[in-house]
Amino acid sequence: MTDEINEYAFLWDGSEADWVVITSDLGIGTIYNTRTRMALLIEDDNLNARVIELMREHGLPFLDFVPSTSWDEGRS
Repeated sequence: MTDEINEYAFLWDGSEADWVVITSDLGIGTIYNTRTRMALLIEDDNLNARVIELMREHGLPFLDFVPSTSWDEGRS
């Protein structure tokens, strides 16, 4: 699974900004880009869980809401 995980390193290594995890009561969360306003779907549940765990370990934001445009602009 290491090679598969490395494919998603852009989420936490700084090469692509604006990635967060949107949390809910329905599951472990959704990987979301606040700039493009698009979710990233990882179809393998175990890989998805590990990627989200690594995002948490690397200090990416976990939010309980979908950010608005004004929230995005306020972060800059």
